[in-house]
Amino acid sequence: MLTDFRDGLARLAGIVTPGVDDTPYIQAAIEAITRDRDTGYSASGSSSSDGGSPALRFIPDQTAADYRRYSEQQAPVSVPMPIPLPGHSSLPTQPRPAHPPSEYPGHLLPPLDPFRPNPQASADSLASTLLLKSGQRPAQPHEWRVVDRDIIVGSIGEQKAATVPSLNFRPLALRAVSLLSFAALCLAMIVALMFSAVYSERQKGLRRYESAAGGLYFVFRMLPQLLAAVLLLWAQLVISTMFRILPFVRLASSRREEREGALFANLYPKSFLWPQLTGEWNVWVPILVTWLANFTIPLQSSLFTVILSGDDDSVWTWATVQGVAWTLVALYLALLASTIIVWRYWASVECTGLIWDPRSLADILAIVSDTNTADDYRGTQMARTRDGIRFALRRRADDKLGYWTWKDGRPGFWYTLGTPMDNAAFVPVLDPAAGQRMDRNDEKQGGVAAGGPDGELLGGNHDLEAGTAGLSAQARLRYLPWCLRSNQLLYFVVTALVLLVAIFVAAFLPSTRIASGFLPWLPSGPQPGVFSPADFLYSFLPSLLGMVLFLLFQSLDLSLRVLQPWAALADPRGARAEHSLLADYAACGAPAQSALRALRNGHWRVAALSAGAALFVLVPVLAGGMFMALTATDGAVRIYPNMPAFSILLTLLVLYLCALASLLPNRAAMRLPHAVTCLAEIAGFLANDDLLADPAFKQCRSRDEMLDKMGVRGGIPDTQPRWILNVGGAGGGDGAALLGIRRARRFTEKRRVRKSQIKRGVLNRSIV
Repeated sequence: MLTDFRDGLARLAGIVTPGVDDTPYIQAAIEAITRDRDTGYSASGSSSSDGGSPALRFIPDQTAADYRRYSEQQAPVSVPMPIPLPGHSSLPTQPRPAHPPSEYPGHLLPPLDPFRPNPQASADSLASTLLLKSGQRPAQPHEWRVVDRDIIVGSIGEQKAATVPSLNFRPLALRAVSLLSFAALCLAMIVALMFSAVYSERQKGLRRYESAAGGLYFVFRMLPQLLAAVLLLWAQLVISTMFRILPFVRLASSRREEREGALFANLYPKSFLWPQLTGEWNVWVPILVTWLANFTIPLQSSLFTVILSGDDDSVWTWATVQGVAWTLVALYLALLASTIIVWRYWASVECTGLIWDPRSLADILAIVSDTNTADDYRGTQMARTRDGIRFALRRRADDKLGYWTWKDGRPGFWYTLGTPMDNAAFVPVLDPAAGQRMDRNDEKQGGVAAGGPDGELLGGNHDLEAGTAGLSAQARLRYLPWCLRSNQLLYFVVTALVLLVAIFVAAFLPSTRIASGFLPWLPSGPQPGVFSPADFLYSFLPSLLGMVLFLLFQSLDLSLRVLQPWAALADPRGARAEHSLLADYAACGAPAQSALRALRNGHWRVAALSAGAALFVLVPVLAGGMFMALTATDGAVRIYPNMPAFSILLTLLVLYLCALASLLPNRAAMRLPHAVTCLAEIAGFLANDDLLADPAFKQCRSRDEMLDKMGVRGGIPDTQPRWILNVGGAGGGDGAALLGIRRARRFTEKRRVRKSQIKRGVLNRSIV
């Protein structure tokens, strides 16, 4: 702050009156800025009525003996304390204060002497200011600088540097072997489609039609969309992993423009129902192509149809629909090209900024445990929206992820998300909890009618789980994802119930029994290119509707997987690390992977819904291959269903309805003040002193080392540490209670209570 002040004076040095000493003005301004406002000290230098002490003044060319009192009365000396640096308690090598209290003089100054021009002092002041402007200012004890591997090797040697993890970790889904395997499958699908299209055109068919059931029916009407579903799920896995890793890659970049805004980048795609384009072209192009790949399953459902062939056109034969086949070839070529783009992009990323895969809250905590920016995150826990957090963190544009060391040359280095703290843009903010303050004002002003974009009404919350708590409880429990709120869930359940009842009535009512077939109301005969309008409509449209149901349920499943660790932390008894900090359900992209892990942890609803999300991909598969145009015994063409496929589809729809209904109860524990889908939103709940100072997350060189420090390996589960999300100890030394994650204490543990907590009546309720 002082550097910026003097830089401004340097620019004005040629404008002010030459030969006039500006030092007294500078010192007076510094005194006005830095004096303690709580002492009530007036501008004239007299003490206030509440007994405050006069502030210290400094005049050049005076020694400590020249500090004396204004008045005859003896007044206590006010010793200014250095401002604590962000994250100072997390580094074992934190420097001592640059000016210990003993170095400050013990007397007060008389009022300033009358102004006397001093050209030499003005020139000296200007010279020192220009020296700071030229970058010659010596490094301060709190300043950091980024170090790369070459510097580490030069400081500790090649042998010791070999034990230092490299910042180039990539998840398996983004490695060359995985991406090239996926590209090979896309290429195989393209070859198969081209072969079937060309062979069918030349031979007037592929295989003789036998019946609307059996193995051949499965091969031509079910297998193509099953293979398309496998490729689609793999493509979604790649995109989901990119979303989760890209914010860390951007934070590790050497370009400030690329790092800016990375803290607020989404860690998870909101939905695959609509493309969420982000980043540069080599990022958003694969996202767009993956969204287009959603149409591959409905198109594969209508890839094959039955035509008359033979010399006398009397033999029914399976044939390839030419237009559909070549459209699929174009889509899979685009998917292949986007996979190559992804592979080339990640092959060019030399530094991802990661030691291991940040799949869980514990992994993110290990990254930010030694940060020097924690003070700015304190107070953002109760912000309503991401924009409020963005305002509170508006000076965090220069944060970088990597290895750091002291700028003044002291030994040691550490891995964290930090800032050099020497940038002129790092301007102190009087109220870093601005987002919290604004939210409180909104709540008071809005009352019952006030609402926000992230939640329901603040005063008159109509949600089934909202309750009738006061404003503080409403702020704590205001947020649920849009798809998990009561009104939306009720709409989903009621709509699904009505549609399911209508399907059952239409399918089994004697007058509309579906097994008897129904008229297509469209031409069913094959046209040029083996295209049958009736077969295409009753294959493509049911599969497309099934895709909508499948993608909608994916959003519900992802929201539940993101919030489940926080729901476990909301338990008043606390939760074991495997159930909370280490639960990585949101990072699981493979089918049924999160279901198996949730089953192991006893999270039954997450396990059931995650298994359902993988199982419901069969809805568009079965719906697309269920209907087919056939000639009845009376010579009329009707649409007949494959009854085994239809029965399985109805079973899946019943399970779908049950899964939706299971989301209605017991959602109160999932409520948070705001979303937790970006690093800035998550870090706010980790920025309390007791958690950042926890040795379990300090200087971990691997995930296994972190697990060992957390005490989750071996031993009796009931004796393992438990963690809780609650209002606990003060952060930043200001006595303000913070909502955050911390260890849950047992009755036998000695509790540390600060005086500020006793005065304010704020105690840590994290007791098991």
